[in-house]
Amino acid sequence: MAFSQDVKDQVFRRAGGKCECEMTTCGHRGRCNAMLRGEWHAHHRKAVASGGDDSLGNSLAMCATCHRNTGTYGR
Repeated sequence: MAFSQDVKDQVFRRAGGKCECEMTTCGHRGRCNAMLRGEWHAHHRKAVASGGDDSLGNSLAMCATCHRNTGTYGR
C-alpha cells in the first residue's frame, strides 16, 4: 500500500517541511530536521506488513538519507 497524495501533503505540512526522523542510527540527536527539498519520503511508522495503515498517524516525513537507514527501505 502507499500513502495518498492528500496524506503526503498533510505529512509535509505537519513536519513543517523538515525531516521527522529520530532514529539514533542516523547519527543525529533528537529530530533530524533536514529541510525536505526535492526528494523526500513518507515513511510508515508501523509497516503495512505488520498491520500498519496508510494514515497520517502512521506516517513520518523523512529525508531520503534517513529513509535509506530504515530497516524497511525498499521493501
